[in-house]
Amino acid sequence: MNSGIYTAYSGLKAQSDALEVLSNNLANINTTAFKEENAFYTYLKDSEGTAQQPADLNSAINQSIRIDTAVNSEIGSMNATSRDLDIAIEGKGFLVVNTPRGVRYTRNGSLNLNAQSVLVASDGSPVMGVSGKPITLGPGKISIGENGEVFLDKNQIDQLKVVSFDDLSALKKEGNSLFISRGDRSLEKNSDAKIKSGYLEQSNVNPVSSIVRMVEIMRNFEAIQKSINLIMNDINTKAIEKLGQ
Repeated sequence: MNSGIYTAYSGLKAQSDALEVLSNNLANINTTAFKEENAFYTYLKDSEGTAQQPADLNSAINQSIRIDTAVNSEIGSMNATSRDLDIAIEGKGFLVVNTPRGVRYTRNGSLNLNAQSVLVASDGSPVMGVSGKPITLGPGKISIGENGEVFLDKNQIDQLKVVSFDDLSALKKEGNSLFISRGDRSLEKNSDAKIKSGYLEQSNVNPVSSIVRMVEIMRNFEAIQKSINLIMNDINTKAIEKLGQ
């Protein structure tokens, strides 16, 4: 196969993957506290660590392209709901929830009470308090203070556990609103973020810039397709004709 054709095909795959990431962002434009992912391109150096390194030209032509993603941590706009169990986190911070898969983190503050009167996140996972236990409430008027205090009929029952991370790369997205720690949980620390009761954080996806980016990806895809067609058909055909002569 022509030198460089693998790179062109990997470019097509990278553009397809970038489009998939972008499509997921747009599909979650109305998901509470959703954080968009930004795709960027990088090279796979297949020869790295081997004894023989390729020549510069050969390396430039034959390296494969792939995408990596980075989470946009920008805080979304706040939408008033006037619901007592809706909260938004003002500043850097995450609620701690206990899922069947272990501890996870979320900024989705659409909270509810389950059948056992346990305070749960939108996916049904119990929300953890500073007591180290899920927050259990009974019948009565529930309110949440700006420091995360959870009151039942004006009596404080517990306080929401809100944590932050100095380096958000320590977190990996899981689903549309959960994050998991990539390493050990010692990286988490108590957050001084404030809680805004009766509000929900909106998705931080910008639909206009996303559409512009989608058009750019499609144009790149078409350009790579044309280059592959040129190599596989026009150039090869002419080469065969010259060799035949």
